[in-house]
Amino acid sequence: MNGMSSQKIASRVFLTDWALTWLEALLLLGSGALIVVLHQSLRLPLGMPGWQGTGWMALLIAGRMSSRFRGAASVASVGASLTSLVPMLRGGDSFMWLLYLLPGPVMDVAFYYLPRYANKLWFLVLLGGVAHITKPLIRLAINLITGWPFGSFRFGVEYPVTTHFLFGLIGGLLGALVVLGLHCVSQKSEA
Repeated sequence: MNGMSSQKIASRVFLTDWALTWLEALLLLGSGALIVVLHQSLRLPLGMPGWQGTGWMALLIAGRMSSRFRGAASVASVGASLTSLVPMLRGGDSFMWLLYLLPGPVMDVAFYYLPRYANKLWFLVLLGGVAHITKPLIRLAINLITGWPFGSFRFGVEYPVTTHFLFGLIGGLLGALVVLGLHCVSQKSEA
């Protein structure tokens, strides 16, 4: 009655929330599934490990930035991970489900612990690179533990880690530019 917002309404202004609508969950899961289908459809032997992660990191960054749900990137990663379990979408890699699963939680943890940087372009670009290097690092761990050979390590470990990081940076940049650009356009149209 005094013109002040109630605490419940004021808390909804924050960028993160634990509420997830069914539509938002389906969109996040679907974006993860879409990237797996695209990866298997566009399997070009370019000899540069990690190049397909550009689209994956762009979708993860865009999905995480567009959602108020704290686990948005993890939901998209679960969608990709589950889709990669389909035999014809696995691409001959038995560990692909794990490789798709890990970048999402990395992004969600970064957004949770560093919320003041969540709208900074440099942070989003760097986060795309860091999240994408989980793939070669997990493959390296699997290789060291089990001896399972991965073709991406035929030129050493540094090359795939570097290329994954660089393509992740590009993906982070693309995803962030799309969301930040759409945000600027919507602000101008409101003004």
